[in-house]
Amino acid sequence: MQAIHGRAVLFGYEPVAVVAEIEPRPRSWRLSGAARSLGIGVLLAPIVAVVPPHAPWAIGALAVGAVLGRRRWIETHTLMAVEGACPKCGGPLTVKPQRLRRPHPLECEACHHTSALELPAEAL
Repeated sequence: MQAIHGRAVLFGYEPVAVVAEIEPRPRSWRLSGAARSLGIGVLLAPIVAVVPPHAPWAIGALAVGAVLGRRRWIETHTLMAVEGACPKCGGPLTVKPQRLRRPHPLECEACHHTSALELPAEAL
C-alpha cells in the first residue's frame, strides 16, 4: 500500500491537502477476479435457464457475470483510506475500500457535499 499526497476539491472553496492510501492491483489479481466472475455467470446460466421464461434468466446471468468481471478488470488501483478534511466544513472525509476513479468523489458525512479527490497522475 502506498500513501499519495493529493487534494480534495470542491467548487467555490479552497482545495484541502489530503493523503490517500492506494493499493495497486497487479494484472494477475485483476485477471483472476474477472475470470472468476465470468465463470460463475457461465456456470449459473444453464441452471437458471430452467426457470420460465428461460432465455432472459440465462442472458441475465451471463450479463451479470460479464459486468462484474469488467468491474474487476478495470480496477487498477483500490482506494483504501483518505486522511483529510472537507473543503467546505472541515469535517473528516471517510471512504470504504473501493475502486479508485479519476476524479474520485469524496462525500462528507457532516455537510453531505461531494468533493473530488485529485491525485497526481505520475504518482499512480
